[in-house]
Amino acid sequence: MSAQVAIVCDQCGDLGTVGSTPHHARATLSGWTRRHGLDLCPLCRIIAENRARLASTA
Repeated sequence: MSAQVAIVCDQCGDLGTVGSTPHHARATLSGWTRRHGLDLCPLCRIIAENRARLASTA
C-alpha cells in the first residue's frame, strides 16, 4: 500500500487534490498557489492578493 498526500487550502479547507508526493500533487492543481508556506485555493488566493493590495495603499 502506497502513501498518498492531500493538498488542502490552508485558509478554507478546500481539498485540492491527492497525489503520491506533494510536488506531484501541486503540479496538477490549476489556479492554486503556495504563499508563505501556505497552500491557497484560487478564491483564497484572490482574497489574499486583494488584502495585500489594500494594506499597501493604506
